[in-house]
Amino acid sequence: MTARYWNHNSAYYPWVIAQTHGCRRVLDVGCGTGELALMLARDGHSVVGIDPSEECVAAARSRAGNADARFVCALFEDFCTDEPFDAITFVASLHHMDMERALARTKALLAPGGVICVVGLASPSTPLDHAVEVLRVVPSWISSRLHHMRTSEELGVPTSYDMPTMAQVREVASRLLLGASLRLSLHWRYLLSWRKA
Repeated sequence: MTARYWNHNSAYYPWVIAQTHGCRRVLDVGCGTGELALMLARDGHSVVGIDPSEECVAAARSRAGNADARFVCALFEDFCTDEPFDAITFVASLHHMDMERALARTKALLAPGGVICVVGLASPSTPLDHAVEVLRVVPSWISSRLHHMRTSEELGVPTSYDMPTMAQVREVASRLLLGASLRLSLHWRYLLSWRKA
């Protein structure tokens, strides 16, 4: 199962799908034009995608067809729901909001045993972070060329490069998501996953 296009976000859709395996209800926060949400729906999940962009939500709805996916135009902090979710995903969207408040709300919306998956952006903090930043330039550039990358801007998805630092991400994760898995990866992304007890 592949996305219709490749970029530094869609490169991690297979990781998100693997992390959410066995989850029935999934909330995709910052769903953009719905690419990941519709892939999750085709993988057997019941998906709700939310995004504050009316244009993105309209594009997602136009492609939904009979998929078990519903799209809502809303800010995450304003989104209302009566049922908990088995998985909540953020792909390049968590840095658009207050990370601590968003993760605290995510925990409250998550069913017991549910999982949080974040493909996030953050600026380097430590010497090791900076070393990783340098080491991933060449492979990321090669991947982008080989896959004919289409940026979020080209796809009409609102972007922000106002990012937290990795030190902030680590601090918030260690405080709110005890035992979370957090690692730096290619394409200037970090991967964070956590399962609710």
